[in-house]
Amino acid sequence: MATSRSDFVMESEQFLSEEDPNNTATDSVIITYQHSPPQCLKTCSPLSPVVRVRKSLDRVLKKHKTRLKAGFRIFLLLGYFAYFIGAMVHNFGDEGSIRLLVLTVVVLFFYAIHTLKKWYGDRVEAFLNSTQKNPNFPKERTRKIFKKILTMYVIIVVIIYIIATVLFHNPFRLVPVAGLLFFTFVLFFFSKDPEQVSWRPVLWGFLLQMVFALIVLRTTWGYDAFDWLGKRVTEFLDHSDNGAVFVFGDAFTEHFFAFKVMSVIFFFSAVISILYYLGWMQVLIQKLAFIMQYTLGISAMESLHAAVNIFVGWAETTTIVKPLFDKMTLSELHTVMTNGFATVAGSTLVVYILFGAPANHLLSASVMSAPAALGISKLFWPESKESRRDTSNDAFEIKRQGRNIMEAASIGAIIALPIVAYIIASVIAFFSLLGFVNATLVWLGERVGLVLPDYPPLTFQLICSYLFWPLVFLLGVEPRDCCVVARMVGIKTFINEFLAYEDLGKVVKNNQVFESYDGPWTTTSSCDVFLADRNETLTGGILTEHSVVIATYALCGFSNLTALGIMIGALTAIAPNRKEDIVRVSFRALISGCFACFMTACIAGILSS
Repeated sequence: MATSRSDFVMESEQFLSEEDPNNTATDSVIITYQHSPPQCLKTCSPLSPVVRVRKSLDRVLKKHKTRLKAGFRIFLLLGYFAYFIGAMVHNFGDEGSIRLLVLTVVVLFFYAIHTLKKWYGDRVEAFLNSTQKNPNFPKERTRKIFKKILTMYVIIVVIIYIIATVLFHNPFRLVPVAGLLFFTFVLFFFSKDPEQVSWRPVLWGFLLQMVFALIVLRTTWGYDAFDWLGKRVTEFLDHSDNGAVFVFGDAFTEHFFAFKVMSVIFFFSAVISILYYLGWMQVLIQKLAFIMQYTLGISAMESLHAAVNIFVGWAETTTIVKPLFDKMTLSELHTVMTNGFATVAGSTLVVYILFGAPANHLLSASVMSAPAALGISKLFWPESKESRRDTSNDAFEIKRQGRNIMEAASIGAIIALPIVAYIIASVIAFFSLLGFVNATLVWLGERVGLVLPDYPPLTFQLICSYLFWPLVFLLGVEPRDCCVVARMVGIKTFINEFLAYEDLGKVVKNNQVFESYDGPWTTTSSCDVFLADRNETLTGGILTEHSVVIATYALCGFSNLTALGIMIGALTAIAPNRKEDIVRVSFRALISGCFACFMTACIAGILSS
């Protein structure tokens, strides 16, 4: 017969009353039972074997956690290699197998570097720190001499290569060379403190640009690699159509910008967030930052900020250096703002691709602008000896968001909301403002006789085509194309780059129409092209492929008056106690950002075939 808990308590109390008349132990016995049930209630349950097995399993997993993780990774790695070998044996030689091979080699290369750094990085860093603290250390002197020799060697090789392969075959390429020298002289002449300029970051900023441009623009394998990468990016972005069709329906392309372009930003932002969660983006950014820090001799904070800016916008990168805003020097603050003005976010890069800009050159321009921004920033606002601070050892960690991949993707998509809102609001506002300004200018022009067919209508684009004509000529644009590219540069500088790339996209489409036309044509006074046999006008004009490349590089940056106001407001909100300093360096940073884009375009003008 089962005994209830109340019967057990009553029997216990009766027993204790007989053995202990004063009943001194009753409370303790009852309390002990209430907190520790009889052992039989624990062991006699039919589920107790399952509980014991589960606890044993937990102990084993906890004890061998590291080994189990390593074993699981080895299992996955062996599984992938089995798949990889099978894929190579099945059909080696087509584009897909080459793509798989290259991707595997690249991932293994970076993983090997990451593993070696993880194992031996502390020892190497300790050794380098010990040599830096002792300038008389022989290896440190050897390292400095090696850097100088390497710098001179790279300069000589680049100059000889350009003279032998470019200038002899096309003397017109001397024009962008003169443009580089002219821009450098202007920046040095109007530098904040010309006497304090350190030429190492300036020279290496240009050299990194030049070396990268040589790989992309003057080697077959480099151009093919970036052309292939651009096509893969375009294919990758097309997957956003699946989500757009589900939300907006099959006719979503009828509203191309609102539904097609904006959907791509959500998709791309989610993917970038996943890559951050997996840690792949951190590895790539750290390697690029190390290259720029080692060659340019700048602080870790500046090089890291520039490297991150290649992939994301200035607003996102600002959060990384936010803890150091209070102790930044004016030169470092100027560099951070210049990085933001000279580069574009990956999420907006896809917009320019959808507008029609060549994807391979956009990717190249995004990378080349980072060292250019660092070099030009240190030329226009050098680090003074009095304000120099050692921030090279500041620790930076790019934290991942989310607890799993799905949450990371969700966070990335949500982060894209303000970006989409900013783009839509900017495009609506500035297209409307541009229409109003043009209507006003046309009316003013009509008052003094500037009417068709004798004169082109007076518009903002027409003014820019004359105002920026000398500048774009120095970039290497052919004289017949200068008015078209100058118009785009003016729109980008005074309004924003979205409208400029939208203009470039129209011209690229005009080029496709013009290539299939064999009849007579003329250029109008407003740079449009009139096809006589078709009685058709290509509004916006046409450009040679060389000029399209230069325009792509010149427009690739946030350096415009609109972004100036946005950046001042955003940085002031992050560091209100540095408001005066932010305003003080902001306009110079905008000029530096513009010149960084122009110098990147000059290099493209020299080396583009």
